[in-house]
Amino acid sequence: MIYITGDVHGDLSDLDSRNIGKLKKNDTLIITGDFGFIWDNSKNELKTLKKLSKKKFLILFVEGVHENFDLLNQYENVELFGSKAKKIADNIYCLNRGEIYTIEDKSIFCLGGGDVDDPIEKIDNDPLGSISMPTDEELQYAVDNLQKNKRKVDVIITHEAPASVKRLIRRDSNINDLNMFLDTLLHNVKYKNWYFGSLHTDRVLSNNLCCVWQNVIKLD
Repeated sequence: MIYITGDVHGDLSDLDSRNIGKLKKNDTLIITGDFGFIWDNSKNELKTLKKLSKKKFLILFVEGVHENFDLLNQYENVELFGSKAKKIADNIYCLNRGEIYTIEDKSIFCLGGGDVDDPIEKIDNDPLGSISMPTDEELQYAVDNLQKNKRKVDVIITHEAPASVKRLIRRDSNINDLNMFLDTLLHNVKYKNWYFGSLHTDRVLSNNLCCVWQNVIKLD
């Protein structure tokens, strides 16, 4: 089975406190950004990653904002579910921007990355000056992949929310270029379910749109 959860920010105790005990061998957990376990390459962090690598299920994540992208980009890209992903450990992978993966017969489009609303927070949480927003090339790659798939997928996984949805949840939210891009996808791509993180709330917007944080949602 496939399960979805939200930001964990490198906090193993937070992840373990969620309802992940039900996950079994051959299950998959997808984290909607701000994985955060690849941050400073410290001994403590490597020890934590080793603990994660012993989980019996597969852990996949899209990039959020609070990642160390320079460290993350040093990991090898490998074949995974019909596309490319960065291999962190035998059971941990970063799902690349704009890729479409086939997991348990479901086509899953992924587009990680984003921007923080607070400029001060952005500086404090971007240790090497990395770019957390997708580039124009990455967005075009995403569009091309969706076009090849006839603009139809089963599931969309992003960190950021479409602009209109973001404002629906928080009326005072800043809207960035990625939010606007996702708003375009919202109206031009057919999908069954869309899960996004970043807003730190668990809220079902409709039958197929869901903001996820600490809930662990089973993908039907």
